[in-house]
This record gives sequence, C-alpha cells and structure tokens, in this order.
Amino acid sequence: MELNIELLQELVNLVKQSQISELTVRVGDWRVTIRKNPQTNLVSATVPSTRFEERVTTVSEQKQETSPYVPVVSNWVGIVRRTKNGKPLVKVGDSIRRGQTLCWVDALGVHNEVRSPVAGRVVEIFVEDGQAVEFGQQLMLLEVAGGE
Repeated sequence: MELNIELLQELVNLVKQSQISELTVRVGDWRVTIRKNPQTNLVSATVPSTRFEERVTTVSEQKQETSPYVPVVSNWVGIVRRTKNGKPLVKVGDSIRRGQTLCWVDALGVHNEVRSPVAGRVVEIFVEDGQAVEFGQQLMLLEVAGGE
C-alpha cells in the first residue's frame, strides 16, 4: 500500500461518516492520525515522519441536519466506574447540566472524569459499572436541552 492523496481523502471521509473520533494508520515510514472534534466540526490530519512533522487541518462539510442527540465517548482505555458510594451518578431519564460528571474511567490507576458536553437528559447508557472500555467507545447518549 502506498500513501497518496486519494488514500488520505478516503480516510478523512471514513472518519467523517463514522462515529469514531480518531483514526491512526501506518503506511511505511508514515503515520497518519485523523481526529474529529465534534464541537468545532473540524477534521485534522497529522502526518509526522522521521525527519519532520507537518499538520494539515481541513474543515469538514457542515451537517445538513443537527441531531438532538450527543454521544458521550471514552477518551481513555480503562474500567468504567458509574457509582459513588453505591449509588449511580446518573440513570436513564436523569436531567443533567453541562460539565456534570457522568462517570469515571480508571486508566492505569487514575480516575478520569467523563463530563457532560451539554445540558440535557440521559437517553441511553451503553456500559455497566466495572466494564472495560476502549478509546472512542460510546458510553452514553444524551438528548440536548432545548436551550443548548
């Protein structure tokens, strides 16, 4: 496989159209990382080599419809902790505020807070307390409040 502009465009489109937030591919001496930032709707590609590092950022196409739902994904590989003192932090149907802690992901002994990116309501929870999760795995689905 050879790294060329067509392959890069295909990878960018793959990230745009999927629910993954980051994709890293190695081709020969090249490593390409494409990241999607849902808040600013940007897709960036970082292409470092052994001699230099170059950063390319492209603005993705605006979505034609805005969804009232926001996925909450894990930024770490680890174990999900959804309870505090034996009680769940949030349950399906709970109203939440922006920045509220929804759960933790224990990664290498560090408790990493997963906070709500929006105010709204918990629609679905995809993980159980103590479950192992991967980077980018969807943990919950939130419905955005009318004022957001």
